[in-house]
Amino acid sequence: MATLLRRGLSAKQSGIFIAVIAFLLALLGLLNVLSATLVRAMEDGQVLSTSFIKQSFALLISATVCFLVARVDYRQVIALAPRLLVATWIGLILVLLIGTDKNGARRWIKLGFYSLQVSELAKFTVILFCAHYASVRARVIHDLRQGFLPAAACLGLTVVLVAKEPDFGTSMFLMVIGFIVLFLGGMKLRHIVGSACLALPPFVFIMLQKYSHIGERLDTLTKGLHPQVRSAINAMGNGGTLGTGIGHGRVQLRFLPFVESDFVFASVGEQLGFLGSISVIALFLMFFWHGLKIALRAPDRAGFLMAFGLTFTIVFQAGINMAVVTGLVPPKGIGLPFVSYGGSSLLVLGVAVGTLWNIAAQGHEGSEPVDEDIEEEDIEESGLRVPGLDLE
Repeated sequence: MATLLRRGLSAKQSGIFIAVIAFLLALLGLLNVLSATLVRAMEDGQVLSTSFIKQSFALLISATVCFLVARVDYRQVIALAPRLLVATWIGLILVLLIGTDKNGARRWIKLGFYSLQVSELAKFTVILFCAHYASVRARVIHDLRQGFLPAAACLGLTVVLVAKEPDFGTSMFLMVIGFIVLFLGGMKLRHIVGSACLALPPFVFIMLQKYSHIGERLDTLTKGLHPQVRSAINAMGNGGTLGTGIGHGRVQLRFLPFVESDFVFASVGEQLGFLGSISVIALFLMFFWHGLKIALRAPDRAGFLMAFGLTFTIVFQAGINMAVVTGLVPPKGIGLPFVSYGGSSLLVLGVAVGTLWNIAAQGHEGSEPVDEDIEEEDIEESGLRVPGLDLE
């Protein structure tokens, strides 16, 4: 598999490819916001909705940030990981203290005309921290006291702060991606599984007792589809093979709530049909393929972990969103990357794509090992898990 990934396009070309895919998905999202808010804009006597204008502005900023980050050595960014994680904690605490309430949750900090969702930033900083941690503590990451416990404490604090907003879905998402990066970095699986078995039951119990809506969503596993999910499936069925056309679906008529954010994939399915939905899935699969190519050709350990973590996070989030819309898992309030409405999400995704682009620009063009600074026996000793890496 690793050999196959190293063939074809070079690492630099994969970086460009990922940026193009991200931009295409973001344009689709902008078009969907325009369509979904068209009726609302007409009711307010506007040609274009405020949401569309905000999303257009966010896309412009995100694209600019992406190009700027792509020109910054990713090693310099990774070196700032501890400080950025602390800044994220401060931001999450400020959200709980002075954040803006919306739909029963406090997840945003008002910055003038812009609302910052710090939990979106946490997705990037958690990966950044875990990649940095697995690199600087490569020799001891397999140890319980020196390797596992400090990382678990930092990750656990982030998860708890996000869960307090409340945002149960994102908190679980952060824990999963964090431990996956740490596992690939050499952390022992039994430490991760053991801590999950100890911490998850009381954590889930407390969340279920404190926030009734979580239990209601989980009830859909046994009591049938959530009404919003049922509406989303009906909308996708209405699209048929080729779709109803942009601006001609029922979703614009408020037939489905959160159609520009959490249930944007249903809007794509109705207006662009089955072929449009398959095209979006294909774009994310291509993103994953080229992200893996970048990771396997990264010049060092931190670059590999960062590239894999970012790629996995984006595609995994896309998979969860699609699974929610199609009724495979309970509603979680996690958007479709690049496509869903949200300025904070687009900004963080711009940073992520720019980082991947920079790692790709510095990556190997051949089939060299992922870490050129560590001898093969040291890689094996440190526990770095690289898919397909031959240590013989």
